[in-house]
Amino acid sequence: MAPSRSHPGTARRHRLSLIACFTAPGAVAALTSLFAWSGWLAIISSVVALVIASQLVLTQTMWQRASLAVKAVAMAAFVASLFWVIAMMFAPRLTVLDLRGQPVVATVVDHDVNRYHGRGGKQEEHCYRLQRTDASPVFGKICRDWDEFAVGETLTVLVDPSGLIASETPGEVAAARFWQIPGLVSLVATLVLCWVTGGLTPRVANGHLVRRRLPRPPRSRHRSRYEL
Repeated sequence: MAPSRSHPGTARRHRLSLIACFTAPGAVAALTSLFAWSGWLAIISSVVALVIASQLVLTQTMWQRASLAVKAVAMAAFVASLFWVIAMMFAPRLTVLDLRGQPVVATVVDHDVNRYHGRGGKQEEHCYRLQRTDASPVFGKICRDWDEFAVGETLTVLVDPSGLIASETPGEVAAARFWQIPGLVSLVATLVLCWVTGGLTPRVANGHLVRRRLPRPPRSRHRSRYEL
């Protein structure tokens, strides 16, 4: 079967569609990290992006016809994008504070406990509000899954000079390096795998790289008396 003349344009459109769908959730996750939005936004955007990709590129017909190799590349792209989202939920805010955060001595002035149900049952989130030694408030809250500070305790935190990003302790900011490399690797892997997958899907539509069905053995004309 000769390939379609629209193959180059179709491949380009599929590649761009997959890249947009599989990288957009990571961008949303980065915003949730920077501005302390709800992490559910990143999860919802991942589901929406996957639905859009299934309608534009990875359709049910294509998925059923595609060979195992094509499916493996597409699944690898999805897994890479998932790691990209996870890294973006933690790295951006800590990275900004690592690059431009200013150390400030502050005092804990308020302690809120939020109780919710998790996988292990009832869990707690402890959030602390701080103020500087001159009594001016420190922007944002420091939240933990455990009780770490006491009201009246003095500690050093890194503060964003622009006042747009919540402050954090230097120890937690140092953990940004743990997420930076996986975030970069997962982003590059997502882009490469989406590019490859987008180039393969038109070939599947044209009858190439499709799943091979093994021929069924011929049935005997004479049925056994033990056969139902």
